[in-house]
Amino acid sequence: MNIAFEAKKLLTGQTIPLLARKIERFLVVNLSLREAVKHFDVSRPTLQKALKSGKISGVQDGQGHWTIDPSEIARLYKPRSKEPVKDPTQDAPSDNSYSKEIAHLKAQLAEAEQRAAVAEALAEEREKHINDLRRILPAPKPVKKPWWPWSK
Repeated sequence: MNIAFEAKKLLTGQTIPLLARKIERFLVVNLSLREAVKHFDVSRPTLQKALKSGKISGVQDGQGHWTIDPSEIARLYKPRSKEPVKDPTQDAPSDNSYSKEIAHLKAQLAEAEQRAAVAEALAEEREKHINDLRRILPAPKPVKKPWWPWSK
């Protein structure tokens, strides 16, 4: 890097705010609302109400996002308890019940396909009947209009 360029940045004060923001990111361990909801037993709307009413102190940036010190949240809310992982084989139905359910679903599918075939045949029959009726009807007579527009 060019030393003159870095010196110019220091003299104009362009790097100091940038460095301050980087240092602040590493030192501050505040939580966003989303992170707070993940770590503590509280919902997002409840947390927002507590922030707006002043029960919990937090910092709101220019975009409206809140950051909260974890000790503030811990003062009012309990941390989320980690639930034990359930064994999926304990509550799983037996293979026999799956085969019964599959057989039942196959029967329902066959019945639905049969109803769909009947409905399609009925629609085709009705369409043929409508076309026959259209052929029987006489063509509409054209209405003769007078050549002058002011009379009816």
